Amino acid sequence: MKKFWILCLLFSSVATAAPWQVASRLQTFYNGDRPLVSRIYYPTSAQGQPQQVGGRPVFAGTSALPDAPPATGHFPLLIISHGSGGNNSSQAWLASALAQQGMIVIAANHPGSTSGDSIPVKSIELWQQTRDISALIDAMLKDNTWQPRINPQAIGVAGHSKGGYSAISVIGGQVALKDFIAGCQRQPRSPNCLFYAGVNKESLSASAFDANYTDARIRFAIALDPGMVPYLQPASLRKISAPLLIIAAQHFMPGNDPETLGAESLATYSGQQPIKAIVLPGSNHFDFLQLCTPAATEILAEEGEAFICGSAPAERERAHRQAIAAVLAFIQPWLPAPAGNQ
Repeated sequence: MKKFWILCLLFSSVATAAPWQVASRLQTFYNGDRPLVSRIYYPTSAQGQPQQVGGRPVFAGTSALPDAPPATGHFPLLIISHGSGGNNSSQAWLASALAQQGMIVIAANHPGSTSGDSIPVKSIELWQQTRDISALIDAMLKDNTWQPRINPQAIGVAGHSKGGYSAISVIGGQVALKDFIAGCQRQPRSPNCLFYAGVNKESLSASAFDANYTDARIRFAIALDPGMVPYLQPASLRKISAPLLIIAAQHFMPGNDPETLGAESLATYSGQQPIKAIVLPGSNHFDFLQLCTPAATEILAEEGEAFICGSAPAERERAHRQAIAAVLAFIQPWLPAPAGNQ
């Protein structure tokens, strides 16, 4: 672990080198009848004035060249899966940083679990989001623009919260519906259960909920303070198909609330693939979202959700920097060789 943190420090300076200019475009793919409205972040050799893309009233956008031509080359592909109520820009801070280092990154709105369409009875079908990840890989490897630019031996996945669980699920992590039902009966107000309090969990398909959704094309996975930690089956974690990095928050809520999701505990189940876990000091679960706008607190307070932007901007920025350094150190074997300053 000490060696890993040394690598993180090294990559915190490498990340500032930014060998590639970042471009971004919107593209819609499908998982059956599920439209996956996606934002793609990618390296470009084009020159121009970057613009803010993906911004919302609550969350700041990120700087990119809109719709610029993708760079020529063979690049790693990363799928980012958002948490409940999130969207294809929720982890733009990470997507942009990785595109600067020569990765193609795609993040989709997951129907039933995205901003403006986050419905408990739909969101609880956790397997749908996991299947979306595989559908995005399928689509990118068939797309005439992206397929020639993707290194199929360097495909990864990352996710936050529910999306962090999805990132673990798609490399073989499994849960059991019976355990989830029992756990929510014991602790109905726990972070994993509260959103689904009004859902009849007994009506869910146990075969779909418990199934193995391993996608063997994925070479590495990153989970940012993932959900469903108590219900992941240890035996499945010992058999995951790719190395896994867990980046956990020190707190669930802003401040010194002792409650956490306990994600760092998953490292104890390393088996045929390594599971590394780090905890970001002083961070909370919502620090893995974009930076908040000046108007965010007032807007969120009207919905009783001011805690989403409860961190000071400097604290969230620090969490982002630390997470980016950890991710770059972890994925170093799959990164392309430095291309010089593009």
